[in-house]
Amino acid sequence: MLKYFISFFALIFYINGSSQELNNDSIYKSTYGIKLGFDLSKQIRMLTEPEYKGLVVIGDYRILDKLYIAVEFGSEEKLVENEVLNFKTKGSFYKVGVNYNVFKNIQNLENEIYVGFRFGSSKFDHKLNSFTIYNIDQYWNHNNIINSSYYENLNAKWLEFVVGFKAQVINNFYMGLNLNVKRFLSQKSPENFSNLYIPGFNKVLENNNIGVGFSYTIQYQIPLFRKVKN
Repeated sequence: MLKYFISFFALIFYINGSSQELNNDSIYKSTYGIKLGFDLSKQIRMLTEPEYKGLVVIGDYRILDKLYIAVEFGSEEKLVENEVLNFKTKGSFYKVGVNYNVFKNIQNLENEIYVGFRFGSSKFDHKLNSFTIYNIDQYWNHNNIINSSYYENLNAKWLEFVVGFKAQVINNFYMGLNLNVKRFLSQKSPENFSNLYIPGFNKVLENNNIGVGFSYTIQYQIPLFRKVKN
């Protein structure tokens, strides 16, 4: 599915580029403003995973010709159920960082191909509903222990590298895709239990500090002013 999204946005870039008349004058005005929107991948995930709930608000502000301040705020709730564990994680998170646009726009074109960094922080709780103990002795069946346990006031912090793009589909409306790689700085884990899922970071692999993710975004730009660009 990912390749179809990439092809779709590549087509948007082509159409936008083809629809612009090249300006022989090397000086034009570029728009500076605030973009606000949502991470649509969370809503898509809710349609395919009934045990998941999430909402993420994103925004960025252009401070220099190529440089943007970027922020994200969100909350997630995830029920994990397998042959060993049944638990629910619920919490909120934020990310703050910068994007650098490497795409060279022409007159009236405000698309982005960017690389960026984020600092992420999450606060969350776990509720352990049940767990299964396997016996080595094959004559005994494994035992399912139903005993609710609560692990509260947990937290995690990480750094994130991001690469992505945004295309202006209509005036001031942008759609985009980004991929990210995360690495833990720290995490507070409960006793006798591990952080197997962290809001904002997603799935945590055992003995691994690295995570990956992706987002599909839609944003509306609030134009603040226009600045002459060479």
